[in-house]
This record gives sequence, structure tokens and C-alpha cells, in this order.
Amino acid sequence: MSEAWFKIANLEHFWIKRRFDVLRKLGQAITFRDKKIGEIGCGYGLVQKQLEQGYGVTVDGFDLNADALRDSQASDHPRFCYNVFDCDSRFAAHYDLLVLFDVLEHVEQEKGFLEAVLYHLKPGGLLLINVPALMFFYSAYDKVIGHQRRYSIRTLEAICASVGLKRTAVSYWGLPMIPILFLRNLRVAHQKDPNLIIQHGYKPPGNLANRLLGIWSALEPIPQRLLGTSLMAVYRKE
Repeated sequence: MSEAWFKIANLEHFWIKRRFDVLRKLGQAITFRDKKIGEIGCGYGLVQKQLEQGYGVTVDGFDLNADALRDSQASDHPRFCYNVFDCDSRFAAHYDLLVLFDVLEHVEQEKGFLEAVLYHLKPGGLLLINVPALMFFYSAYDKVIGHQRRYSIRTLEAICASVGLKRTAVSYWGLPMIPILFLRNLRVAHQKDPNLIIQHGYKPPGNLANRLLGIWSALEPIPQRLLGTSLMAVYRKE
């Protein structure tokens, strides 16, 4: 993920808050407190911090970005500069629940990556995945931040089923944001500066706009399988 994206993302960003709200709705049946939890691709610790604030849990964080780990907002959580392909025996079948938010779309070899992730998950453990939705929406913004692809429920199901995962819940989300997504894609279509593409594509124009976008983005039921700008699912390791 681009550093420019991380400089914009924060706990008050409407999209970060909405993603966690979707997690809470989709994961209502999950008991977080009694589980050993890890996050692959934790970045600056936003999801770790949200899980701490929302459920009172500590989340181990894994990332390859040492600077992000050093400056994490989840400074009280264990953090590891670690490549999941190393499959360190210390973490073999170690976690009851792993979070994989907005990571899979960056990986060229999805199946091998998921197999490495599952090495760290206990049998019967849960994998929470969030990805951008629908290749129809793929744009210059996706390309700049390193997205290899966007997913439908069908394509996410295909790759997860290929590694033995069983889906327990799924939902598109971001349906109210689709008109804004189209406007964003038009705005960045002919932009050449990668940093400006990310800024124009992700940064709200001000605090009021951020609050209004937060209200607008919540105007959809969860779960829903109609359409969305993102896709979230819960899978179980069989």
C-alpha cells in the first residue's frame, strides 16, 4: 500500500469507520474476547486499535513495513516485521482468528499467499477478509495503490474454496458510495501524479465532508449481496 494512502487514513476517516461498522454487523456471531487474534498487513494499526476499542482485545500485528509498525497507533499490541511465507513455527496454527483487510488484492499469487496465511490459523479458526469489489470499478486509483484486481462474491469464493475455506458470512458494502466512486474515477482518469491520484481518490475535502460521507455511507443494510464498492466475508478453516 502506498505511503500516501497511509498518511490520509486515520481512525476518523469515514471509510475506515464504515469498514469497522460492517465488520461489527457481519461478525455479530463472533466472540472476539476469548480468541487469539492476529492481523496480516496491519500497517499503522488502525484495525488493531478499532478491535481494542470495540471489543477490548489485543491483536498481534504482522507487516513488512517496519516504519508503519514503529509508528503504529496500536503501540500496546505485539507487532512483527514478518513475511507470512516464512511460516515461522512459533506461529503454526497459533491463531483462532486472523484479519486480512485490504491485502489480498495486492498479492499476485493469491492461492499461495492464502495457503501461507492459513498456516498460522488453527483448524476451525476464522479468517476475516475485506477486498475492493467488482472489476467494473477498476481505475487509475486502483492501479496507483497497487491493486491487482477487485472481487465479486463469486471470484472471492472461488479462490477461498480452492484452499479449503468455508464461507460463513458475506456482504457487499459501500452501495451508497457508488456514484461518488464513479466521480472519483473520472477525476483521476487523466491525472499523472500518483500522490495526487491518491489524495483526490481517498481524502475527503474537509471535516464536514468526512462527517457527511460517513452518514451517507451507512445508508445500506448489512449484509447485502446486491452491489458495493467493497466486499467483506468471514471464512472458516476446515
